[in-house]
Amino acid sequence: MSHYITIPTNENGIIFDGDMNGVIAEAIAVDPFGFDDVYIYSHGWSTDAYRALDEYNRFSVDLAKQLLLLADQTPPIFAKPPQASLGIGIHWPSEITEDPNSDLNALQVFTFYTMEHRANAVGSNAVYSILRSLLSARAGTNSPLRIFLLGHSFGCKVVCAALQDMQIDIANKTIGVADGTTFRVVLLEPATDNDNLEPGDIYGAVGQIGGLRMLITKSSLDKALNTWFPLASKAANIFKAPKQALGAAGPTQNTIAYFGGADQIPIATGFKPDGTSVLKKKLIVADLSPVHQDRIAAGIAATDKLSGSHSDINFTEVYSMISGFLFA
Repeated sequence: MSHYITIPTNENGIIFDGDMNGVIAEAIAVDPFGFDDVYIYSHGWSTDAYRALDEYNRFSVDLAKQLLLLADQTPPIFAKPPQASLGIGIHWPSEITEDPNSDLNALQVFTFYTMEHRANAVGSNAVYSILRSLLSARAGTNSPLRIFLLGHSFGCKVVCAALQDMQIDIANKTIGVADGTTFRVVLLEPATDNDNLEPGDIYGAVGQIGGLRMLITKSSLDKALNTWFPLASKAANIFKAPKQALGAAGPTQNTIAYFGGADQIPIATGFKPDGTSVLKKKLIVADLSPVHQDRIAAGIAATDKLSGSHSDINFTEVYSMISGFLFA
């Protein structure tokens, strides 16, 4: 069996239900549930509770559908197929108000700096505490976890901030990790500086996590990250050169070297994983530009004038890409 829960937090990443960590620990205990796969999802900027629930429901169902379809292929492409899983969706307040009809929403564009830092707080508090509960429940056992973290836009900052603090505690031996535990991280169009994963930067410890692999997507059709992100970066850091977004330029060469190299793959229309070595490096950078361009030409892309293809992530090629990364 599998199960899915949604966890709301406040702006500081404090989980409203004080018993939730206990619920997670109970769910991840070896008996009676026996979940060995855990999915943690984080949405990005400007997403209210209603939209977050819609996005998580759609994304988790469509991903599960693609996993089932690919699992039936011959010859099999999944080295370690999906198992009974626990899904956790994080909803954090990434808008001025949760009321979709409020006039205050017109000011949302001016909250970039605030929400950027809020995403880090949510990761360092809420998601970190969830990871700590998961790992503590299996520490000292022979039942390792496969932990899959998926973020979109500022949700990638949520994921990376949590992993950063987790790795610091693992290195300090204040968190135990069951042997064989693995972390698969999917950063979809990440709205963070493209040097943030370098050693010594704000997420510099993430590359040291044992059993970690990371998939980063980028797209030249992502207007939010190619056009507006550098402008917002300049406005927030007047005396510094504007930074490029990770989901626009991809990771820096220093980051790639730190991770031991990277596979660079274009995602074209009809893309399907085949289990070959192209998806086996620790760091994979997937360029969505080709499929985004095709979807725009076909008139089926989920785009808008302000953000371009930034949120155009709910289609078969993306689900296939993620499936292959997680399990091929």
